[in-house]
Amino acid sequence: MLEKDNQKVYVNGEFYSKNEASISVFDRGFLFSDSVYEVSAVIEGKLVDWKEHFARLIRSLTHLGIVNNFQEEDFYQIQKKLIKENELKEGLCYVQVTRGVAERDFNFTKKSLLPTVVVFTQEKKILNNPASKVGIKIITVPDDRWRRRDIKTTQLLAQSLAKTHAVQKGVDDSLLVQGGFINEGSSSNAFIIKYGRIITPNLSSDILGGITRSSVIKFCQINNIKIEEQKIKINHLMNAQEVFLTSSTGFVLPVIEIDGRLVGNGLVGGMVKEIQRIYLEQIKAKLS
Repeated sequence: MLEKDNQKVYVNGEFYSKNEASISVFDRGFLFSDSVYEVSAVIEGKLVDWKEHFARLIRSLTHLGIVNNFQEEDFYQIQKKLIKENELKEGLCYVQVTRGVAERDFNFTKKSLLPTVVVFTQEKKILNNPASKVGIKIITVPDDRWRRRDIKTTQLLAQSLAKTHAVQKGVDDSLLVQGGFINEGSSSNAFIIKYGRIITPNLSSDILGGITRSSVIKFCQINNIKIEEQKIKINHLMNAQEVFLTSSTGFVLPVIEIDGRLVGNGLVGGMVKEIQRIYLEQIKAKLS
């Protein structure tokens, strides 16, 4: 959705209209994708799971050795101001932090850099996303990303290529596969349902620990729904009775077709509908 011309964004301590905001061409985020990000859903003008997103942001910054000059409350207040200024009722809020500006050099240890911080919002239908009602179609593709996928960096070229390849093939998204096992979607975590059990790949450096993934696991456990974390082979994926993807941008999305083969009867299954219901019910109770 195209944002308004007067949309406000935050860059390094100041709020600008989106047409006035800029960063240096020598920013390492631009030159090397030397940067991390978080994206939180916004429902009813409030953030979903912000504390969890902040904890993951700090984890990403720490793993890459990027300086963090902000506290959780700082980022929270910046986002809340943008949500109000941009009159955002439903959509997304992005926080992006780069290592900063320096002469182009692979070695970044020559001097301590001041990080670049950018925050912006995006309107998006989440609660009434048609795909959550009818399901999506996906294909499997090789996972060509670097091997630290557990760090949420802005190195998203492989994911962008995978997503675009899927759309060009006439489907909605790609599922990334490595060594005969599924990892995750281009921007989501994967779950299968078989014989009444929900299974999702266990955390490792091969996948990102999604905030929505974590919430779904917790909510299932609270509601006595069997859920396991373990590697998922391709043949188990293809024979699953139900499949769904989770993300902050799509919440719980049912998958009805994989590589041209129907999942179950090709309709959104009952267990996925129940997971959707539980998830939405729980997150609405803790918006901030």
